[in-house]
Amino acid sequence: MQKVLPLIATLVLSWTVATAQECSADNTVVKAVRRVADNIIAADNAQEIEKVIALYATDAVLLPPNEPPVSGQAAIRSRYEPLFANFKPQIESRIDEVCVDQKTAFVRGHNGGNLVPINGGDFRQLDDTYLMLLRREKDGMWRISHLMWNRSH
Repeated sequence: MQKVLPLIATLVLSWTVATAQECSADNTVVKAVRRVADNIIAADNAQEIEKVIALYATDAVLLPPNEPPVSGQAAIRSRYEPLFANFKPQIESRIDEVCVDQKTAFVRGHNGGNLVPINGGDFRQLDDTYLMLLRREKDGMWRISHLMWNRSH
């Protein structure tokens, strides 16, 4: 994992320098990418696993802190199922930056709130900074290709 983060940071920086990107909040493509980030939080909070999974590319990769990468929709689903079985997410999201080019985009932000236990136990407080990479698929839809996060404090 320690080797993956610098690689992704380098790729994002290279992409930012090498492409004509658009980061204006009133740009329609930026708005479309922002909707994906908003929609995944809404689907998480509603525990709508089908909507969550549909927002990921089939070969998407999650890069959770201090854990091995989670690759592909099936593995991502396997990670969400116990989460939704045991907790009711109450995620409050803030998007700090969205930039796009014709086929790729990134969203940087923060997720706070709580995971409320369904069958007793302790709340899990969220305080995560994230970086979401997206790509425009052949069907024209923006889907998450990579998602990494870490504890903010």
